[in-house]
Amino acid sequence: MNRAIPIAALLLGGCIVAKRSLAMPPNDQTTVALLTGTLTHPMDDIARHPWFAVRKKGETEWHVYEVGGGGTEADPFRKHHPYLTPILHGLWRGAEAERAAACIEKHAPSVKNYIEGHYIFYPGPNSNTFGDVVLRKCKLSASLPATAIGKDWRGLVGASITSERTGVQLETPIVGLKVGLKEGIEVHVIGLSFGIDLWPPAIILPFGPGRIGFADR
Repeated sequence: MNRAIPIAALLLGGCIVAKRSLAMPPNDQTTVALLTGTLTHPMDDIARHPWFAVRKKGETEWHVYEVGGGGTEADPFRKHHPYLTPILHGLWRGAEAERAAACIEKHAPSVKNYIEGHYIFYPGPNSNTFGDVVLRKCKLSASLPATAIGKDWRGLVGASITSERTGVQLETPIVGLKVGLKEGIEVHVIGLSFGIDLWPPAIILPFGPGRIGFADR
């Protein structure tokens, strides 16, 4: 019984090994970052919200793209309110970031406008749908966490490549399945994700940071 308590706490709180630093590199190159943050209590352990932060070469401020917000910020990593405990899920630099920045600038506003006009918390489309759609449109290999509910929304029935671009997924609002070389196997039940991430290795769970194991790629 005594051993079960810390194990349960670990599962409920999640544990990420080698979490990515929020300290950003210098502005000598264009930088694009994907982050998520928790919603306020009582949703803080079961739902996260994504945003893209873009800083072009030589600029000192970041351009933020997200549903329900956005604009120019000096520090969208540690002081991005009302979203707390930010986690970095993807970082692109140099020529790759230049391409990503141009694509996000082109597509993110229209994706955002559509979702804000059709917003449904569950099953979607919502702010997490925005993050996943922009990743796939701009061919940026990254994953949103299991607690980004709505990331897998594809309408009534939909199939696509994964946002990591190494697998495929089939989705309905009730159940879905993702299979990939990096993503491993992930089952979705009413928007909640359960599975095993192959690289880096982790157990996918729909609470806390969304995984137990190594940080996202």
